[in-house]
Parts: sequence; C-alpha cells; structure tokens
Amino acid sequence: MSGGWWRRNAIPLVAVAVLLPLTAGVVAFNEWSEYDLGHATKPVTVPAGDSADYAGAVIGPARAEFSSDDAAPEGTRVVTATVLVAPGDEPIACLSPVLRELDGAHRQWNEASFELDRDFSDDRRTSCDSEMAIRYSLSLDYLVPDDATGPFTIDLESGAGLPRYVSLVIAPER
Repeated sequence: MSGGWWRRNAIPLVAVAVLLPLTAGVVAFNEWSEYDLGHATKPVTVPAGDSADYAGAVIGPARAEFSSDDAAPEGTRVVTATVLVAPGDEPIACLSPVLRELDGAHRQWNEASFELDRDFSDDRRTSCDSEMAIRYSLSLDYLVPDDATGPFTIDLESGAGLPRYVSLVIAPER
C-alpha cells in the first residue's frame, strides 16, 4: 500500500467537502423559503389619504391627530387614528394594527384603549371584524412619548394577505 491515507481517500474527502456545505445550504433554504408564508414581511405602502386593495378588502384612507387625554401618563400623548375598512366578497379578519415611527428610532406602539380605560362599545372597533360585510372604521388610540412627532405608519395585517401587510402613512395634526 503506497500513497498514504489522504491519497487513498481523496475522492470521498472531496465528496464530503462538497456535499456537507451543499446539504446545509439546501436545508437552510428550504426552511427560510417558507418563512414569509406565516409572517408579515412585504409592506404595501399607502401614501397619506389613499387606500389599497388588500386581502379582498379596501383598506384606507387613514387619518390621525394628536389628542389630549386625562388617562394618559405624564410624558406621553395620544395619537387617535381612524382607518376605513371596506370588505370585499368576504369579510376581512385582522388583529389590532400597530403604529410605527417612520423616522428616528423606528419605535412601535400597540393600540392602547385598555391603558386609556376606554369603555367597551359594540360600535367601536380596534381590529377588523370577520363578521362585518359592510364598510366600517377602526378607531385606534396609541400612547406615544412626547418626543414622537411622526410621520407614522399604521401597519395592518391579515392572515389571508400574508406575507403582505398594509402600511398606511399618517401625519397626525397637532
């Protein structure tokens, strides 16, 4: 036996050196290629005052203003927003939209009706109603720090529209 162990095993070693990273790459691609299916990763940006078709419904326009509220903690203020929702053939379901800063630190806030001690009302909606087949509006309140001035986006996502989500641009009036 001549040539040593490395020479006798050259072909299997090359095969392992090629196939091991290739296998890892295929497995990673297979896992990450389906990531978008269950996550909101592709925004449909809607300029202020406009609307967009999304998940079989028309979402928007949205409007917002800064408002004062005695229930708001010191150092914060309230962004009150309204988003129109016009369901298509099928009603749309969505969670309560998130408010995001477009500039600066890109912070985000959840809807704050509970923190502001809003009374429950069948007429006030903070999320899409999967049983409403007629046009309605979402009434949203967000607690933001005093230094948050906008512009913002209201990000609304529905399982039927993923991986896309609607990002409605708003600039609250002072």
